[in-house]
Amino acid sequence: MVPDPAALDPVLRLLLRLSRLELSASHRQEALALCQGIDDWSEVTRQAEQQLILPLVYRHLRHLNPPSLSSEEAAHMRCQCLTILQENLLIAAAQQRLVSDFLEPQKIPHLFFKGPSLAARYYAEPAMRCCRDIDLLVPRKHCHKLLEAALQRGYQASDPAHLARDRASLDFALRTQAVITLVDPRGIKVEVHTSLNKTIHLFSNAALLKERELIETEGCPLWVMPTADLFVYICLHHTRHYWSRLHWLVDLDAMQRHPDFSLAAAYACAEQRGLRATMDASLEMYDSFAAPILVHPDEEPGGPLLAACLATLQGGHESELALRRHRPTPEFAFSWQTTAFHLAASRLLRWSNRLRPRYQDYEAWPLPRRWQWLYYFLSPLRALRDRVTSAAAPR
Repeated sequence: MVPDPAALDPVLRLLLRLSRLELSASHRQEALALCQGIDDWSEVTRQAEQQLILPLVYRHLRHLNPPSLSSEEAAHMRCQCLTILQENLLIAAAQQRLVSDFLEPQKIPHLFFKGPSLAARYYAEPAMRCCRDIDLLVPRKHCHKLLEAALQRGYQASDPAHLARDRASLDFALRTQAVITLVDPRGIKVEVHTSLNKTIHLFSNAALLKERELIETEGCPLWVMPTADLFVYICLHHTRHYWSRLHWLVDLDAMQRHPDFSLAAAYACAEQRGLRATMDASLEMYDSFAAPILVHPDEEPGGPLLAACLATLQGGHESELALRRHRPTPEFAFSWQTTAFHLAASRLLRWSNRLRPRYQDYEAWPLPRRWQWLYYFLSPLRALRDRVTSAAAPR
């Protein structure tokens, strides 16, 4: 059930109104009215920073100039924005180094998605978009070159931890998990994806890389996902996480405002992947938040998504974790997104995952390739040992 808008935290109501790149005249009036009810502007700063929209909120408030926002509180907000801007610049520079140091010299097919590449393409002011890491898609057969070179140049493995540089270790890690996480020498996290899929084949690496598009930012060429594919992907990904961060809502707004965006092309892409309902729900939620009064879609798909989004925005990560326990499949957050095939594939995957080896198995006992089938028997034993050890540990 969708919460009553009047019962929402006044700070959250203001942030929802400001989670758009541009405010209409009516939006500005509503935002100013909401500002009158703010007693603690430091809480606005805190929540906006937590929701990764502080630079955008500060820009809107600077133009609105609400009387209740003192110069001291505005100065504090500006200082926090400068810190975020510095972090964004570090992440953008790290992305450029990936291109110039590894991807282009070694001719590794790739594309960037989400984060700094999305900001560079769809935001007129990329600094308005907070970023925390870099997402990079590289086909599995080309990942060895990137990982070997990066680890040799001072990047550290974060997931799996203690990833060795030799080919056998990299090969095992790439066969057993779809994302390898590295941290560059300056502390920037890089997630190297070998697939955008979890349980079923929704996005084809070959098709995405064939249709990828080239943009340029700060003199650096970046290969990125086609707009329609990216729009559908973020609808899927963010719905899986119940739209639990407001900067994702701004992304939805930024992409729709961009000249390259075509709603018809996005819907064609969604239909092709069986994600029409997911895109419908995302746009219904977007329209609900844009309305002067929060509209309550009572039926699927918009209603359940809006309720879950508001629950996670108010309850934080713990609320998202609680909702995840009821997810029908790893790919989908709601039953209305699924089919009988999705449910059957998910059940099969759930059972196979219990036996699937982890890099820790290889790290503890590095077997040659021809004997690695033994991990399917050893992995459950290791998991049982870890559970017993954890239960017996003093608290």
